[in-house]
Amino acid sequence: MFLVVLMYSILALTFVFAKKTLAYSHPFFLIGFRMILAGTILLVYQRFFSKSNFSINKSDYWLFFKVALFHIYFSFIFEFWSMQYLSALKITIIYSATPFIAAILSYVLLKERLSWQKILGIIIGLSGLAPILALQAGGGAGFREIAYISLPECVLFLAVISGAYAWFLVKQLMDKGYGLGMINGVAMLIGGVLSMLTCGIFEGFSNPVSNWPMFLFWLALLILAANIIVYNFYGWLLRSYSITFITFAGFLSPTFGTVYEWIFFDGQISWHHFASLALVAFGLYIFYREELSIKDFGISSR
Repeated sequence: MFLVVLMYSILALTFVFAKKTLAYSHPFFLIGFRMILAGTILLVYQRFFSKSNFSINKSDYWLFFKVALFHIYFSFIFEFWSMQYLSALKITIIYSATPFIAAILSYVLLKERLSWQKILGIIIGLSGLAPILALQAGGGAGFREIAYISLPECVLFLAVISGAYAWFLVKQLMDKGYGLGMINGVAMLIGGVLSMLTCGIFEGFSNPVSNWPMFLFWLALLILAANIIVYNFYGWLLRSYSITFITFAGFLSPTFGTVYEWIFFDGQISWHHFASLALVAFGLYIFYREELSIKDFGISSR
């Protein structure tokens, strides 16, 4: 479980790098440029330094394209567009739905059912968001903001659904014997090209970057942390953990995000954040114990 926690600590750091990079670039251009560059790096490594198969069967072309659409294009285009209009409070709430979406998709696509222990773990983990949300809401006006639903919220929710669904497609390709470098490289390259086309339509290519040296510096950190480490780390963990468990561990992200906000942006940490971490960790522990017991006793969840 330590590796899952480590992955989310790195994932939360990518939001810092993305925020820094966005200060010097248009959002759609950033997505396209980043994904094309990262996809090229992964495919070059796959072709010349990896022993894995580099070819793709024609029967899997459509599956690869679906991964590019849902894993990269839809999830990032929807996310970056909607985040321009949303508060951190709303973003936290919407992303907290990821484990439930993954659980529903697991039931629909894999016929996987959750035990009452796992459901209890998810509920406790979800309650761990309450202290942070109460702190951010700061009164009646803040809670009225939570209840209001607008187009950006709906679009971000679609990004969350797209990202959760994409990992089921990635798992299908992994089961077919494709390496993670190959899957992510092709998806990022195709998704990056589609994002660049979107950039040309909605943003244009006139001065997309205000400061190239700073843009490239933060982009390099973003690609290393997100595209190279987290994406492949996540896929590797799918060999040992269920998609529902890994997405459930995402409840840790707000806590890590708060720490990084304190380090990089002079944010503040209060008892709310420690209470949140304790509840999320306890819920995660319950879920993890049940997942281990299923493996140990050979119980099938399908």
